[in-house]
Amino acid sequence: MKTCTLSQAKSGLGKLADRALKGDPTVIPRGGKLVILQAYQLPDHPDEFDALIQAGKDSPHRLLTRKVLKDIWQRGLSPARPAR
Repeated sequence: MKTCTLSQAKSGLGKLADRALKGDPTVIPRGGKLVILQAYQLPDHPDEFDALIQAGKDSPHRLLTRKVLKDIWQRGLSPARPAR
């Protein structure tokens, strides 16, 4: 998993999007939180999509501490899981 700054992501968004579509997501730290650019498989029914978005918005979020960043980094170094 690649990490980059927001400035780097802005200048190379096309390449990052192509990588994400091939299964290689990018993490972008922003304001103590993380933005993850990755491919997304749309659900079969529009109502399911809306429910997933709402669940993500309602879910608890943790502070981005050094330990959390280290854990994310370690997971990013592990082999990628195959796409479903």
